[in-house]
Amino acid sequence: PHSSPPRVRLPRRRAPVPLVAVRGRCRKKRVHARRPWFGARVCPPMSVSFDVVARSRFGMEMIRGPTSPPRFSTPRVSRSGLKRTRVRLVPAVPRASPRVTETQTPAESDSPVSLTPPVSGPSVVRHENTLLPDSAAQKTPFRPSPLAPAAQFKRLSSPPEWALGSTNPPLSGNFAPVVGTCEITNLVVHGSIPASAAGVFLRNGPNPAFEPKLGPDRYHWFDGDGMLHWVLLRSGTEGGDGDHRESGGGEVLGSIPGPGGTGIPNVKTDKTANNSSSASYGRSYVATKNLQREMEIGETLFTGLRDISPIWNVLVPRLVEKLCLDWRKPDTPFWVVQSKNTANNGVKAHGSAGKKKLYATYESGGAYELCLNKTLATKGVCDFNGSLTTKDHWMENMTAHAKTCPTTNDLVYMGYNLISTEFFGGFGKRDTQTECQKRTDVVVGVIDPTGTRVEKTVVKMERPSMQHDLGITATRVVLLDGPLVFDLDRVMEGGSPFKFEQTRSMKIGVLDRTMGSKKMKGADVVWIDTNEPCFAYHVVNCYDDPDDARKIVVDVCKSDGTNALGMAETVVLDGDSGRRSTANTVDGHGEPASDASNPSLAGNRDATIRRDTGGAPKSRMKLANRQNAAGHGRDVSCLWRWVVCLESKTVTASKRLCSTPSDFPCIDPRVVGLKHSVCYTAGYDLGTLPLKSQMDVPQFDRVYKHDLATGTHHTYELQKNYKCGDIKFVPDSQCQRGGGHLLVMTHDVSPWVEPEGGARSSDLSTDQNKRHSSKTPDQNSRAPCELLILADRRSGAGAASENGDEGLVLVARVEIPTRVPFGFHNEFVPVGDLENGQW
Repeated sequence: PHSSPPRVRLPRRRAPVPLVAVRGRCRKKRVHARRPWFGARVCPPMSVSFDVVARSRFGMEMIRGPTSPPRFSTPRVSRSGLKRTRVRLVPAVPRASPRVTETQTPAESDSPVSLTPPVSGPSVVRHENTLLPDSAAQKTPFRPSPLAPAAQFKRLSSPPEWALGSTNPPLSGNFAPVVGTCEITNLVVHGSIPASAAGVFLRNGPNPAFEPKLGPDRYHWFDGDGMLHWVLLRSGTEGGDGDHRESGGGEVLGSIPGPGGTGIPNVKTDKTANNSSSASYGRSYVATKNLQREMEIGETLFTGLRDISPIWNVLVPRLVEKLCLDWRKPDTPFWVVQSKNTANNGVKAHGSAGKKKLYATYESGGAYELCLNKTLATKGVCDFNGSLTTKDHWMENMTAHAKTCPTTNDLVYMGYNLISTEFFGGFGKRDTQTECQKRTDVVVGVIDPTGTRVEKTVVKMERPSMQHDLGITATRVVLLDGPLVFDLDRVMEGGSPFKFEQTRSMKIGVLDRTMGSKKMKGADVVWIDTNEPCFAYHVVNCYDDPDDARKIVVDVCKSDGTNALGMAETVVLDGDSGRRSTANTVDGHGEPASDASNPSLAGNRDATIRRDTGGAPKSRMKLANRQNAAGHGRDVSCLWRWVVCLESKTVTASKRLCSTPSDFPCIDPRVVGLKHSVCYTAGYDLGTLPLKSQMDVPQFDRVYKHDLATGTHHTYELQKNYKCGDIKFVPDSQCQRGGGHLLVMTHDVSPWVEPEGGARSSDLSTDQNKRHSSKTPDQNSRAPCELLILADRRSGAGAASENGDEGLVLVARVEIPTRVPFGFHNEFVPVGDLENGQW
């Protein structure tokens, strides 16, 4: 115990060394390891493996790898008279495997280790188990890892230990978070990436960095820290991606397997047409200011959305912190203290060509700006070039679905408050407080291409409703005021924050945009009552009726009810308990189930509201008495169109556009706010529709193309056991008919097994907790996540079908060898808007 620390000498030759001396300092290829109980512990000399325990202020990790035993030289006596042993580490024979390296923590060596060039195939070039400050990340070197690539990919797919034993749906299956950030290059690409799809695909979603403060059972899906997953696509075609092409790209295959079990034949592509398509993948946290504080202490400081009623030992410290440290630029409005801005909801790129800025948004918080390069370093709370004042940061937020006008390139966004500032003037007077909290407001802002907010207006609301999306036309802004209402009194009593009020209906607000001398004024908003008790999370598109200037066409994804993914009192409709059977929702062909074929839907359909505690029904309403009901139950949307007249303030037309339920709509960004004839949606997996006993997140296993001009609908079914979420349309500028490509991130939800030595085996499927025995060997070879590139046959980019229809065809498939959890919304940045050398 009194001996000096051993001296470790690394070999001079440049070869992968599967051993690491941790928490030491590198000087001229010499690592002075500290004493065993401070940094590293070596195994006995006769062992065939070498263990290193890497410790940091954020945790401890053991890395184990085969190597030759260390050779001990003859002990010598140092100047102080104490014996010191020199240890020489002899690396094992280098293996012919892809490069696998990991990033060190700031406390480790600051001298890089030489690495051999990677061979063909996916390889991990960065893996960080903790979030590093930007200054430290730039100086952090790589260190070699003895794990094989397959073991690395499994470890990157594994959830954290604290989530393994949880039965909470948001922490199980493919909803479970992953550990740390990473970067993987040389992905396998099937087919050929089109030139129009060259760029970066980004997807935002929740990924908690630490165990929830009140335990895993209290975790809500919205509580997770924002994590951006990106896929860099390089087409390799002439003029496709310029300087962004990398030599020695990933493996490219010419035959693309079609969806399993769908009867669709394989799509063949020309192997010689393009052999330079390549892709890489990475994931990074949105380093919000509160996440960085949690990283410093190694635990979470905030509660989640299931516990927003006051918990004083959490509320008081966070309030003091917000008033003392963040008072100049808080990332949440005044009414959000106990929960944090996770920036996990939306991701938006906006700006002029080549000068785009990237924003990560949250439903009840301000936007965070990030660097548009592969580091995705967080710059901080966005003030839009100083156009937001301190008061604006305290009073406003920014939702996920800002719309970019294709004519002016302005970004129109919306944020809503759930508590009015007038509420504070009514303390001590309960009646005054109740009335004041109902008079909230919505802020509508406009950001120009330089990133400066040039316009803002406030719209007064009669009720504090959730408004997730908005629409724009060439001349107007469209707001949706649904009956999903916030109730502060219920929150103070420990109840759910929202309630879907079935006796009230959806309202559409229309506000004139600034046109010349005519300014946008919130007081001039026109409200039209649809007289339909329903809700719409997502807007497809809105446009001015070309035949009548007084009318506006509003296309949405409409549902009969919602419980806000568990944040509202549960809405239970007849047949909800049997949603595993497609007969209660839609039949096998995707058409609405008739009352004759389903006796449970015959006659009057009852809608029941129950508390989350499972108490007695609060109210009842006949679903058959609803006007224009979708008929699929709560949280199951379908494509719907409203035509509203601003002069009479009435709905002149309300009709369903497709008989099959779907959500997550997208259109060509070149026709946002203009008349559109085609849109795309994600179709529900009929066996995973919401149940009253589970988290209300249905899954999607198909993609629809809706030709609204002809009334035809095309379906692309995903491979068996693969699910998708939000989809993104990328236009093709060379197409005369307005075609392009759809980017669809798919996830394998079939069973998986933990890496060797893991604590348990887990099933990524939320439906069943058993292993599928019918899985074929070919399916076993598929990646846990894939990015599909589907061509709209209007563009001529895909192979023409035998019957000559204009559906969707698979032209490329990028395999991601690690699991990507389910998330929310996505964005695509074309290669022309990326900085050279930054990707």
